[in-house]
Amino acid sequence: MAKKQPKSGKAAPSPEKGEQAMIGGILEGSPDAVGVAVIRLDCGCRKMAAVDQSGDPASKVIMYRDHAESICEQCKIDHGDFLRVIKQFISWKAPEPDIYTKEMIITKVLGTQE
Repeated sequence: MAKKQPKSGKAAPSPEKGEQAMIGGILEGSPDAVGVAVIRLDCGCRKMAAVDQSGDPASKVIMYRDHAESICEQCKIDHGDFLRVIKQFISWKAPEPDIYTKEMIITKVLGTQE
């Protein structure tokens, strides 16, 4: 039978909570945005930018790393090279665009997997 681990006073915040907070901030500062492109890198850093209805940038690209004062040394050198991407997606603002618009934006912003 496994022992239960004692709960500490503070739980470490999950990376997804920090990511959601950043997405909310980017959307708040980008009134034309329909979503935020999120690119997670193998080092733990993330790149994000708001996109508009046409799939064009609606904000500057923001790079950050949870619980750190700056991005990692590798990202400082290669600016988050696409070879180090582990996951990429668009977090849509409600109400979401129709499926055809979403597909067009995803292809324009993130490319295709083919």
